[in-house]
Amino acid sequence: MEDAREYLLRIPSFAAKKHSLSEAGAFFQELGGTFPGRVIHVAGTNGKGSVCAFLASILQASGLHVGTFTSPHLTDIRERFRLDGELIEEKAFQKSFEQVFQVWKRLGEQGMDHPTFFEYLFYMAAVWFQEVKPDAVILEAGMGGRRDVTSLCRPDLSVITSVSLDHMAYLGNTVEEIAAEKAGIIRPGVPLVFDGNDSRAAAVIREAAERAEAPAWDVREGNLQVSWKGEFPRISCPFGEERAEAVLPFPAEYQVWNAALAIKAAELLRDGRENGVRCGSREETGGFGAITAAFVSSGLAAARHGGRMEEVLPDVYFDGAHNRDGIRVFAQAAARIAADRGKPVRLLFSAVSDKEYGIMAGELVRDLRPAGIALVRMENGRGLSLEEMEKAFAGAGCPVQEYDSVAEALACALREKGEDLLFAAGSLYFIGELKKCLEEEGYDKF
Repeated sequence: MEDAREYLLRIPSFAAKKHSLSEAGAFFQELGGTFPGRVIHVAGTNGKGSVCAFLASILQASGLHVGTFTSPHLTDIRERFRLDGELIEEKAFQKSFEQVFQVWKRLGEQGMDHPTFFEYLFYMAAVWFQEVKPDAVILEAGMGGRRDVTSLCRPDLSVITSVSLDHMAYLGNTVEEIAAEKAGIIRPGVPLVFDGNDSRAAAVIREAAERAEAPAWDVREGNLQVSWKGEFPRISCPFGEERAEAVLPFPAEYQVWNAALAIKAAELLRDGRENGVRCGSREETGGFGAITAAFVSSGLAAARHGGRMEEVLPDVYFDGAHNRDGIRVFAQAAARIAADRGKPVRLLFSAVSDKEYGIMAGELVRDLRPAGIALVRMENGRGLSLEEMEKAFAGAGCPVQEYDSVAEALACALREKGEDLLFAAGSLYFIGELKKCLEEEGYDKF
């Protein structure tokens, strides 16, 4: 059989039609139709991956075995499938692929269309998790939530991260419409934790939770305290009768709210059915009862998530900010780092063509006042043209250099930065390509 990677990466060229949830559900049932342990379903516009990383680290610190299914990947497709932070092994990856393929062969003969790329990966995750049987499975939704294939899961807890404008062609043109799509993961009686960053989105989410009679908590209304230890935020947050306190390992204020979501999620998972809240299909709390404020604190501090304000080399940061709201909070974090170190900023940028790149460019120039900008079209087929990027950064007030390849752009940016700070942003796909370049050149994270 063809190598799993090669086959999976070819799927978008011949299977772009998304299945309805009823159709996808039929496929899912052929694979067992369930996930082991407690299932935490995470949706939202920005911060989903970070919340998954924080929560997984908290649960692992508490002695639980945790499976995660996230997207996208940066350099290796296996990054989407993890058990206790470790990538799925090659043999297990190929085996899961083949099991899904055999089901597809059978259903395809009955007239079912081929699964999309994301659907296929979700089915592989279901197969693998059924085999390794983690205590908890954390599932990151793809685009939206209501019609997303991950909504086939039966969650014990739902989490909605910050909501803002993105994927408008698919999810709606207003924050309210997008919030309604994200709120589609809410299930009757299942607890919900959400980030009410936008009052309009929060109102939609609350209304959906009330209709489903799902207990809901907005972390923006909690007693969260934030201070700073150099470039890194230090948080103190209620956890039951105690407080969890940690210096977050990301020099970005936006991670504070992602951490708060993970803390509240961990608290609900620990308490289970206490206080009239159902958070799990079993009466007992099992190993989740071992979660303490100390484990929460150590888990937060130990969390890792590549490409999110990640210092890959001294004074060189990669961040996957890729929409209006993401770029805004990235720029704020980068400006804080620059002020703390007293150094000028240089920017390495690329984006996909369906984003609000003009608004993104304006935010970056206004907040960062870069000393220089390097532009390059990424290798991903959706990459924005150099011509359009040049127009977006016209009038930036600093030198703007264009490059023909990502490798050349990175090499030149590293060579020319001198003592300045270098930030790369605009797309997670772009960050993945940059990290591949670092690997090929033999750079190790210092």
